[in-house]
Amino acid sequence: MRMLKDLFGRSYRSAAKPRQMLAVLLMGFAAAITMHAQSTNLVPSAGSGSEQAFVATFTDPNGVQNVQSLSIAIVNNVAPDTESGLPANGCVVNFMVSSGIIQLAQDTGKSFLATTADAGTDQTVSNSQCTVLGASSSITISSNAVTAKIFVTFTASFSGPKQIFMLAENRNQAGGMNFQTEVGTYDVTASVSSVFISPSSGSGSDQTFTTIYSDPTSHIQSVGLNIKSTRNNTSAANACKMRYDPDTSNIFLVNDAGTTYGSPIIAGSAASLSNSQCTVYGMGTSATTFGTNVIVYFRVSFFPGFIGEKVITMGGADETGASTFSDLPLGTYLVTAPASGVQESFDLTSTAVRVASVGVPATSTITVIPNESFKGRVLLTCTVISPSDVVSPPTCGFDTPPISVTAPTTATLFINTTATSTQELHDPVQQTSFVIGGLTMAAILFIPLSHRRKWRTLLSLAVVAVSVGASTGCAITHNQGNTIISSTSYSRTPPGSYIVAVTGVSGSITATTAVSVTVK
Repeated sequence: MRMLKDLFGRSYRSAAKPRQMLAVLLMGFAAAITMHAQSTNLVPSAGSGSEQAFVATFTDPNGVQNVQSLSIAIVNNVAPDTESGLPANGCVVNFMVSSGIIQLAQDTGKSFLATTADAGTDQTVSNSQCTVLGASSSITISSNAVTAKIFVTFTASFSGPKQIFMLAENRNQAGGMNFQTEVGTYDVTASVSSVFISPSSGSGSDQTFTTIYSDPTSHIQSVGLNIKSTRNNTSAANACKMRYDPDTSNIFLVNDAGTTYGSPIIAGSAASLSNSQCTVYGMGTSATTFGTNVIVYFRVSFFPGFIGEKVITMGGADETGASTFSDLPLGTYLVTAPASGVQESFDLTSTAVRVASVGVPATSTITVIPNESFKGRVLLTCTVISPSDVVSPPTCGFDTPPISVTAPTTATLFINTTATSTQELHDPVQQTSFVIGGLTMAAILFIPLSHRRKWRTLLSLAVVAVSVGASTGCAITHNQGNTIISSTSYSRTPPGSYIVAVTGVSGSITATTAVSVTVK
């Protein structure tokens, strides 16, 4: 019986082996056909510009019901792969198919930013290389294709030729970022980056807008501010679009048709420019160049026919004439009818800050100047504008609550910087901890104990010494100015040029001044 079982068992296995091999071959053939039939496509697959709507499509004749996301990576000749993860200093976008959530990789790569944008909304997500606009992005699903439209604007520092890779990720492969297919190239020609505008929301018929632009790769030739009724940036018709040339102090305003700028006026002059939407004034419009930034104050008033909510966009051109005027909405402004009588307002002025020694607080004097009999309480806030890759930028703050203004009134802005980590060793408490630890270890070496007990005791005391040193040396915090800094997380504020935007608010009235901060 055993021999029969062995015989039939061998016979069955012998017969099953060819069938198994055939099945494997058929499965491999089917898989090969399926993989070959799958395809990815990107439009445009080649091009140039400072912004672009990329249309990425993944097609599978067997259906795309399991596709979780589509991703594109716009990078500097560094192909993403599973082992290295997301590349640093790239524009890597992940579009979730079912939810419409858009993710963007951090500057350092490896992971996505915590902030996201929802397709079809005004939300945006940005890193130092690019910004993705939710309003101009969308996802479309058919039986055998997933198409993602991803609208991207680029920064000036990301200029140059790029490679584009694409990934379609299935649900059972969640988290795996393995870009295998290069689908195109793109020459980023971004010139001037729009950094800041204030107010980015508000209302009124008369406003001075504070704008900041940056170009770390070139000289800024001109900057622009567009206040318009529509998101369509292909035409500036019926808009309040202004331009400022820092080298000449010339101010321009676009005509009603949006086709050309008229003759300029000089900043600081009593002249003004008008179209049917707005008036821009020479008096009150000015600019300052600081480091790689240009700060421009545009003083504008609006006509009754332009009433309603408007979208704010910004742009500029570098010394080569390469222009970047993005459709990226940087804010909204509700234009209201001119108030009857005198409209109250106030202005802000500031003094520059020079930090000669990091770790030592510095100050700027902010002056609130009332206009047209303004009387009221003004709340002052501040925002530090610095490159995104700075680990420990300066911090800012005020030590006063809202101030009452009936005449020119001053407040003190505090600027704090972080000293280098080597200065931690000068802390007397921390020095004490090192001394205690050293004395403890020295005592250990001189304790007369038997061989076995000695080593047990030495080990125990060593653990105690390390614990004591760690608890007394690592838990120290100390106050520098208005900023509490942990002694275990020091990172020096790097030298360079920074800008602190100070904004004053009183009801619907808003004013902003930019404080230049130089860290030596």
